[in-house]
Amino acid sequence: MKFSYSAVWNDAVAMLKAHGSLTAALAGVFLLLPTLLTGHFLPQPTPEGSDAITPLAQYLTDNWVWLLLGNIVNMVGLVAIYLLLLGNRGRTVGGAIAAALPIVPFYFLMSMITNVAIGFGLVLFILPGLYLLGRLFLASPVLVAERPSDPIGAIRGSWGLTRGHGWALAGLIVIIFLVGMLISFVVTAIVGSLLLILGGQDGVGGLLVLILSSALTAALYTILAVVVAAAYRALKGAPASAVDLAKGI
Repeated sequence: MKFSYSAVWNDAVAMLKAHGSLTAALAGVFLLLPTLLTGHFLPQPTPEGSDAITPLAQYLTDNWVWLLLGNIVNMVGLVAIYLLLLGNRGRTVGGAIAAALPIVPFYFLMSMITNVAIGFGLVLFILPGLYLLGRLFLASPVLVAERPSDPIGAIRGSWGLTRGHGWALAGLIVIIFLVGMLISFVVTAIVGSLLLILGGQDGVGGLLVLILSSALTAALYTILAVVVAAAYRALKGAPASAVDLAKGI
């Protein structure tokens, strides 16, 4: 099956148009809010000198419980977003959250396995990790849409679905991530500087910069989730066109 970046992106845009308000609500509660709270109450240490590993390791040791809890909350939101995009039409935000909760433990296991595999591959000269990223790219939508209690089956499903498209999918996710990070950096640098000048580093300005940065991060990961769903639909040969989806018919 031919895989087209433009077709995937068009379908992602159509899904955002069709489910934008509901997706934004989920992203605000489950992606933005945990990131904002973590950044405010558990700020990461600023590296000083040549030893940046020791303070980071101490930070993770001291706060791993809260960081894990925030990650799990993020997963509830991501699973709910996938359910809205790929599940039954007409599902409400509350219904998506309720349906997501029993899936999250299996989603957590699947994420751990794929992240360890990709991380190990990145250590081995980067390219193996990028290839694994492309091949395991669709494990999330496969789990949510097809195998809600079978993380290993979801990984196998992604491996089969992405056969012949691993590098194309890896390129897609890297491009979107890098562009998103660049936009986030530029916006934060420009707008954040103005906010700090007006409100001060330790005053309202610092808080507004944190809110801005958290919102941009939440937006990036929401867009990535929608693109993942669109790539899954493309390789599954979803019958509904992007135009039909946008119209909600």
